[in-house]
Amino acid sequence: MPAVGSAAKQGKIRNAQNTVCNVKQILGRSSDDQILQQYMESSPVKMTLQDDEPVFKVEHKGQAKDVPPSKIAEAIYLRMLETARSHGDGDIHDSVLAVPCDFSEDQKQAISESANAAGFSVLRTVSEPVSALLSYDIGQTDNTLECNVLVFRIGNSRAVAGSKFTDSLTDYLATEFYKKYKLDVKESRRSVKKLRLEADNVKHSLSTLGNAQCAVESLFEGVDFHCQVSRARFESLISPVVQLCPSLIDNLCTTADITKSDIQKVVMCGGGTKIPCVQKIITDSLPNAEILNSIPPDEVIAIGAAKQAAILTGSDETDIKVNFEQSEVECLKKSICVKAASESTCQLYPVFPALTPFPCRKHETVTLPSNQTSFKLELCECSNNNSVDADLGKLVMQDLPKSAVVSIVFHLRRDGSLHVTCKEASSEKTVSITVEVQS
Repeated sequence: MPAVGSAAKQGKIRNAQNTVCNVKQILGRSSDDQILQQYMESSPVKMTLQDDEPVFKVEHKGQAKDVPPSKIAEAIYLRMLETARSHGDGDIHDSVLAVPCDFSEDQKQAISESANAAGFSVLRTVSEPVSALLSYDIGQTDNTLECNVLVFRIGNSRAVAGSKFTDSLTDYLATEFYKKYKLDVKESRRSVKKLRLEADNVKHSLSTLGNAQCAVESLFEGVDFHCQVSRARFESLISPVVQLCPSLIDNLCTTADITKSDIQKVVMCGGGTKIPCVQKIITDSLPNAEILNSIPPDEVIAIGAAKQAAILTGSDETDIKVNFEQSEVECLKKSICVKAASESTCQLYPVFPALTPFPCRKHETVTLPSNQTSFKLELCECSNNNSVDADLGKLVMQDLPKSAVVSIVFHLRRDGSLHVTCKEASSEKTVSITVEVQS
């Protein structure tokens, strides 16, 4: 099965001509559609039209293949189904798909067919804003409620986009690299992609942490790059983009023929709205509105769709463990961290912070220096990120190829155990460990 999600991101660096991105935006579009034509022109993967349908021309396991967008989407949904089943208590089929609000009927049909082909049974498609409302039961618990609700989302194709945050951070890191080594990383397209991938990881970390470490092995001309970025620095970098948020709200109000004082509730949606400065500027712009952010913003669409699926299948509302104030959710008592030791220091990097609910899964990718043929991962429990309370275990990989790429999957299971798997990409060597953690 082809790599999907985080594992596939590495392909944008090492194998760009065979790595497909953002396939959802071209599903169900006709050959004369302008968005499809622009996508085909800019795609690093070669594309052609066959019977008036777009296909990707890729090489997989040494064989040339023509793959339509629907098959790419099917592979993604198949991986999602596997993940859902690994977290659930039984077989999973019935589902509700949340789609962008500007999707046409043809696009909805195409994405539903891909999900059904992967093994889902799509009961209904709903727009993403509606799904966000469902996550907070707006209009469900009180059908007499009448109010104006703003769903504020930062996505990847909008005036205020999460990708623009990544661009700003990438430019800053490139400048820091030049200051330190007098080397211009922008001379190498591959190096820029490596730096941008790490900038994206740093961005996600700074959404919840005060500081984050940027570390890229052999970034440019064999030089390793390490740099610490504070949230204050990050927020100053993205400030020009964030300052556009109030004008977007003003434009929306003008289109809807309402004033900002007419908005009673705001649903924060998308990972970009987790950033404190984004939440602050929205709160300041709409001081009379109730800001709804108790559900992680990057999960509200999925949770709303899950609630709708539960209703359609007749599940009891108490089975949906979403409202943390009314439901007991088993969580980690202490943080689970990874040790990073050198000759002089030992740093701790949190994988699952304290109070992370079960189950949960994270994926990380580590690229080793060319002269390193072994890899060790040490796990520990910490009350804070400065000291170790208990060692949980370690994984060791030896006799690895040069410049090995190790994919690490951390799976915090429903029963409270932690399962960690490390797999080296080219040799396919694999080691794993399962340990008990405090809940």
